[in-house]
Amino acid sequence: MMEPAAASAHPAPTRLHLAAWYGLLGVPFVWMGHVLLCMSLVATACVGGIAQRNALPWSIVHWLLALASVAAFALALAGVIAARRALRGSLALRGPQRNTLHFVAWCGEAISIAFTIGLVFTISVLVVLPLQHLCEAW
Repeated sequence: MMEPAAASAHPAPTRLHLAAWYGLLGVPFVWMGHVLLCMSLVATACVGGIAQRNALPWSIVHWLLALASVAAFALALAGVIAARRALRGSLALRGPQRNTLHFVAWCGEAISIAFTIGLVFTISVLVVLPLQHLCEAW
């Protein structure tokens, strides 16, 4: 039988812990996945400045870029909200767990906000930059 002290030394992960870590690690992975997906879509449609004949048409590439951007923004915004809730929820805890979770949740909120702003910048570049015209001009 486990002693109470040993059982409390390794607490089971809670929703607050998962939310804080999603804000800390999940949102950067969402941003990275979005950048990699969009780069690969554009790169296969336009290799070396030459439109590829067997690649997806630009109309489909534009829709896929928009769909990937909306999905990534929704996941990033969910990470910001989750990290914010974890930060507020950490204030209700007592003991050493409170300080640890509060720090991770604060870092998660800061990182998720920063990467969401980076994601918005990446999406705005994809929207503003005339990718099809740049590819066809070469």
